[in-house]
Amino acid sequence: MNDPLSTAKLRHDFVTPQLVSGTVLVSVVIAVADESGGILDVFAITILSVLVFWSTDVYVQTVSAQRRSGDEDPVRVGASFRLALHKSRGYLLAGIAPVAFLIVGLFGQNRGAVAYWVALCVGVVILGVVGWIAFGRRSMPWYLRLAGAGSTAMFGVLAMLLKILVQ
Repeated sequence: MNDPLSTAKLRHDFVTPQLVSGTVLVSVVIAVADESGGILDVFAITILSVLVFWSTDVYVQTVSAQRRSGDEDPVRVGASFRLALHKSRGYLLAGIAPVAFLIVGLFGQNRGAVAYWVALCVGVVILGVVGWIAFGRRSMPWYLRLAGAGSTAMFGVLAMLLKILVQ
């Protein structure tokens, strides 16, 4: 039976370099964004940063696919582009939860600061879940899996520490 939520399937579909890098990127962008300009500024900078890094990754993936071809092979930019869109989706996924909390902060009265810190914390949670899934194998003891989740989540904690240092 092919379980759509099996750990192996989640590991294959969800745990990508782009998701991890994108989550850390979003956390760092939120951490260093000047919240004194308001939550709208943080929201806009976060969205624009995600789009720039996502489009850069799509471009890099498309171009780098050409290096695997020989000089006599035809250039297949369309196929490379479609594959790049698929591989780069982690950057977009990484921004969904933090941006959702920033949106809540946009419409709540005096909730901008809360939304800001929740958006930072959700990055830590996402990274922890990614680490938990990544180390989820039958032979992996729970404490090593927990250590993997914790070490992955630490990248989000580092972004929060960066915020504290920037203040």
